[in-house]
Amino acid sequence: MVLSTGGDWPTTSLHNNNAELAAAQLFVELTAGRDEFGDPERGGIELGGEMTAVVRPADNPNQEIGIFPGRLEMSFPGHTLVVENTHPMFAFEFTRVWYNGQEVTDDVMDIHVDFNYLENNVKAFIVLFKSKWFGSDEVATFNII
Repeated sequence: MVLSTGGDWPTTSLHNNNAELAAAQLFVELTAGRDEFGDPERGGIELGGEMTAVVRPADNPNQEIGIFPGRLEMSFPGHTLVVENTHPMFAFEFTRVWYNGQEVTDDVMDIHVDFNYLENNVKAFIVLFKSKWFGSDEVATFNII
């Protein structure tokens, strides 16, 4: 599945297997990279987590179609985000994430993408754990759109 946007509805398209898909909503929410107390920790997907990734078709917005197993490529102005999980039973630990061409599977904490045409809502961000050799570790939020 491929989402491409120039930042507004007329430039936004969603394709599944090279065929355009008329969607009312694309929603992706991933949470990972936390220790047993919910504090940020390096490890990303390896530490476990959960993900919701669905498309709601324009002709039936109450229906949810799961995106995974598969690959979701998203292109935004100045950003690319790819989430992949090809495990037939969608085992979370098989999820891989790339942000702007760099694999961030071990650093990802949160991904939130919500393209909701019906509510005229567009939001996308990623949160990454940044470990430091010297000084304290940090969490960085990148607003995508």
